[in-house]
Amino acid sequence: SIYHLDVDLVDQDGKTIPLSVFSGHPVLISMFYASCPSACPMLIADVAALEDRLTEAQRADVRVLLVSLDPEADTPAVLTEVIERHGLDAARWRLASPPAAQVRDIAALLDISYQAIEGGEMHHSSIITLLDPQGRAVGRLDGLRQSPEPLLETLSGLK
Repeated sequence: SIYHLDVDLVDQDGKTIPLSVFSGHPVLISMFYASCPSACPMLIADVAALEDRLTEAQRADVRVLLVSLDPEADTPAVLTEVIERHGLDAARWRLASPPAAQVRDIAALLDISYQAIEGGEMHHSSIITLLDPQGRAVGRLDGLRQSPEPLLETLSGLK
């Protein structure tokens, strides 16, 4: 379970929350960075499109968490700007930054690879993972613009 990782995140509201706060709910989780010029805006759109396909009951239960790959730059104010720019529901979506020393730990648990390149950008995996209520990865979409059907089917089977 990802919740075995003892890490506190700082969300878009500046609140410090343990990663385990999402325990007990299915979670759509991915990693991004706010200044990403191409892949991350598409990744956010993919998560939003997936969320749009949820039933009312699923929408009430599922949590959405995007964890920053660049915690030094992705301050609460920057994360709030991302929410506003993409028209996300701040009550349903949590954008959060971990301590810099724990970014790689979270990425490893989600099987996300990343590498800083010149100019402040990063090469990174674009993966959306579905966690079950116990924090176990039970499904994922690898790559951008993938059909959400596999995750929706897995989510429908969760108890």
